[in-house]
Amino acid sequence: MLLLAIMSTTAVLLVYFSFFTAIIFSALCIILMFILIYKKQSGVFIFCGVLLLLTVLSASFKMSEIDRFEKLDGVTASGEFVCVEELSIGDGMAITAEVKKCEYLKANDRVLLYYKGPEILEGQSFKGVVEFGKFSEKIQLNYYSEGVFLKGDLNKIVLTSDNDFILSGISRVKAYIKTAIFDGFGREEASTMLALLTGDRSYFSDTFYNNVKAAGVAHVMVVSGMHLAVIVSFLTYFLNKLFYNRYLKAFIIFITVIAIFAVCGFTMSMLRAGITYILIALALLLNRQSKSENNLGTAVSVILLFNPLIIFNIAFQLSVLSTFGILVVAIPIIEFITQNKIIKLRPLSALTSSAIISVSALLFTLPVTILVFGYVSNMAVITNLLISLPTTVAICLCIVGLIIPPLRPIVFYMANLIIRYVNFVINSFGEVSFATSHLPKWALILSIIAIFLILFGLLACANQNNMLKLKGILNKKIKEGGGKRKWQSLMKKRLKM
Repeated sequence: MLLLAIMSTTAVLLVYFSFFTAIIFSALCIILMFILIYKKQSGVFIFCGVLLLLTVLSASFKMSEIDRFEKLDGVTASGEFVCVEELSIGDGMAITAEVKKCEYLKANDRVLLYYKGPEILEGQSFKGVVEFGKFSEKIQLNYYSEGVFLKGDLNKIVLTSDNDFILSGISRVKAYIKTAIFDGFGREEASTMLALLTGDRSYFSDTFYNNVKAAGVAHVMVVSGMHLAVIVSFLTYFLNKLFYNRYLKAFIIFITVIAIFAVCGFTMSMLRAGITYILIALALLLNRQSKSENNLGTAVSVILLFNPLIIFNIAFQLSVLSTFGILVVAIPIIEFITQNKIIKLRPLSALTSSAIISVSALLFTLPVTILVFGYVSNMAVITNLLISLPTTVAICLCIVGLIIPPLRPIVFYMANLIIRYVNFVINSFGEVSFATSHLPKWALILSIIAIFLILFGLLACANQNNMLKLKGILNKKIKEGGGKRKWQSLMKKRLKM
């Protein structure tokens, strides 16, 4: 499935940058699919071929949608919309709105609207006149990746009573969480806790946010797979204690993931992680073991099928690359250390494992970091080690306080102390003069080469390890008798390969 994800990504890039090449690629996909059917290959291969072809068609459709929206540049139209998401863009007010009825646009099209006037909340329906315009080249890919292809200035706003029930409910839940956190935490601690739990960084001061980026913990302050992993693991622990029915467990995990999606605004990294956990719930339902690599590849492939341009989203890129680095580098190294008992002290072993995970994630996201930001954090590894466990505990305590109000004063007090420590670490390391290093663009090539060398080295070690295991098993059979010929023939085949 990882190979399918890579091929799907390649196909989307071809469609975006060269439509003619995409047509050739689609034709090859169709030919490959018929060859697989003719050769009576496994249904999995045929399914992957069909999924790849559908991804190409989906990307082609998105490109035609972009062309349709760009023709509306400078057009003014009146219509009825519903607010999908409130945005914080500089000093102005902006929302992502979904079309209910509008000239030149179809129902469910999404647009970014700038406005002045009455506050428009999520789920609020309204009418207005919009002057449409294209995105600038600097920001267009970011919005395209979120399914928004057009912006506009909204005027003559009239709020209506025909609100969206689901979006309004989500807005009320967000308001409840925000009110509870700001009532139970100090001002600075509340802004950090809100960012950890919902991804809302709008209450950060400029100084603190600069320290967050310099300390290399910006990913912690955006709801991502890490946060979902904490919440789902926390939930799974209690489910295993309370229930034995796997169907009920799978259902609760599925509902929890969807609820977190809704509250956190369906961020790109959350989508990747959420689909992964939905696949885990499905495997639990079917009573089958799921592999992390296959889950990651499947999640990426499914997301690309429905939203091909998501590959241009920075958060999605960082989420996938960091997860991939942890799966293919960190976990094998940690398993090797554990199995060979290289580090016997548990606290030191846990610290080493956390360091390996942090370094692996940072290494695999390095190309994107250099390309987009132009600098890397020198404090990232140590800062992540110092705050990863405390932030996990704080998130769990906050969830308990939100769900069980009688326990709120106690758990919020403990979480407040933990977040105060987290803020202290971020400010201390973020303000260091050598916290960041600015890198030239050629460092991007070196980082990619380093990643491939590491992958090649780990693959060679894995093959060598498998050969040693196989040799040990066959040597045992030789000693027991009857295995000599089998070993010799196997070695001959291996040499020919």
